[in-house]
Amino acid sequence: MSIRDWIDKISSKIPGYSGYHDKERRRDVDKLHREGLANRLHAVKSPLLDVMNDLTSSGRLFETGAIDTPLKRLDKIENRVRFASYGYAGFFDAVRIEEAQLDMIYRFDLALVEKVEAIEAAANQLKAQAGTADGLKIGGANLTSAIDAFDRAFDDRYKTINEFGQGNDLPQGKPLFG
Repeated sequence: MSIRDWIDKISSKIPGYSGYHDKERRRDVDKLHREGLANRLHAVKSPLLDVMNDLTSSGRLFETGAIDTPLKRLDKIENRVRFASYGYAGFFDAVRIEEAQLDMIYRFDLALVEKVEAIEAAANQLKAQAGTADGLKIGGANLTSAIDAFDRAFDDRYKTINEFGQGNDLPQGKPLFG
């Protein structure tokens, strides 16, 4: 897939996303991407809080743990994404970035968007299954699993940014991420 194809694909999912190719806008694009992800993660909490309120008002207090765990993990990952401080000044300052490097980061950016979509779907499924204790437990486990998958993908992005070209088959090119 060409750089332009990656940008088009990601841009269809992230408003204002223009890619990292333009050196002057790299910080803005990265922040825009992370803010968009964090905002979507924040929005997932609303239906979960509705379910939590329904459970407490109907006296199902012992079942709130199925919601409480994913809510806490969502808070953690939302803040982690929103306030991420990477040490990749080279990425923002590099004059020229190799196409293989851009391809790698675009793959991670798109994967993160898809992981957020999986979290949103799992949250909706949990809300639909909240009528029974078993449904709530299964929905909570599925949502927690989706959140953990996002967290791992975010870790992978961070590691790839900081370790790009070190001991792998990809060309190092110019310093991409510091």
